[in-house]
Amino acid sequence: MSEPEVIFEDWSPVCNINAFVEKSDACYYFYLWVNPQSDSAVVKSCWIGNIGNSPEELDIEAMGEGIAPRMPKQYVLHDEEGLDLDPDRFEIVWFEEGNAAALLYDDEIISVIPGWSGYNGFNGYARYAKGITPLAWGLLDAYDTISKRVEESKAFWSEFEEDFWTKAQSMHLAALESFFGKYEKYYAIDGGKFPPKALVRGSKKGVVYGITAGVSLIPMPNVDTVYGDEFKEYRRIELGFAVTEEKESLCNSVFSFMSGLAAFPWREDTFLAHGHTVPINFIEGFEAVLFISPRRLSGVETPEYKDYMGEKINLLWMVPVTGAEYQFITKHDIDENLSYAYDIERIHIFDGKSKFIGMP
Repeated sequence: MSEPEVIFEDWSPVCNINAFVEKSDACYYFYLWVNPQSDSAVVKSCWIGNIGNSPEELDIEAMGEGIAPRMPKQYVLHDEEGLDLDPDRFEIVWFEEGNAAALLYDDEIISVIPGWSGYNGFNGYARYAKGITPLAWGLLDAYDTISKRVEESKAFWSEFEEDFWTKAQSMHLAALESFFGKYEKYYAIDGGKFPPKALVRGSKKGVVYGITAGVSLIPMPNVDTVYGDEFKEYRRIELGFAVTEEKESLCNSVFSFMSGLAAFPWREDTFLAHGHTVPINFIEGFEAVLFISPRRLSGVETPEYKDYMGEKINLLWMVPVTGAEYQFITKHDIDENLSYAYDIERIHIFDGKSKFIGMP
């Protein structure tokens, strides 16, 4: 038996994920290799089709040896002689978040590895699979939902073929300058890579602000796992930090942290939201930042953004918290945590002091 051969591949536009199709003597498989060549690498797989006759039973022994097995006959929808696929007719459509993909053949969806692949024994969907199997679930059962996501993703990525950043940048700067006046500094934080991102500094009434622009261009992964049908309301974010002028010496270290954090959701295949925390080590006496959303907390100021691609942009203010507060916050829900805040309308403005009183 010859070694399997990679016959087609592509890379996610925003995540460190390699998508490829592998052909063996027995079958074709679609793979997503997440963070390849790293300690955190994960491989997601989905059967595409068999080559030659289909077996009566699943080859468990081959699976145990790491060999991609053929699908048993009772779960196969393609012809008995199997598939013979031309690599030049493949196309990969990345989902909007960049962490999931559909494989097309002659413009028809034949295999899909969505963001929820890997949970509860689910690998992905395949056009030629029937029912629920260990190798793939039947695509026909989910076709309406999946095909809609694929069409939306095609339209989404086509938006970036034009001079999109000039328009998006102008929208962000207009929102920020309406909030704090003429901006003072503009930092590119994308490292020259897609998507473009910036951090904009401004000030008003004795407070210095640093707010990102462009993080919201790409929706964050896996927001639907928490927000369900409302996930599109919360999957686009910008990050903000506000500090009194007396403490503005912190800005360089905080802005550097924000620059790295701006890529965090796509690097780690996760999302940031109201009530989440991230550890820090650059503000003495404080061990983490708590994210709060003005959309979820009445009275807290925010720039007023226009919708982007028909979706809301959510600013997340970063609120530094002490070690004891961090331990409490991670064990309780956000509403209970915020009940200890002593000045909710200025909770986002850091002055070197804790914003909470009386946390047990």
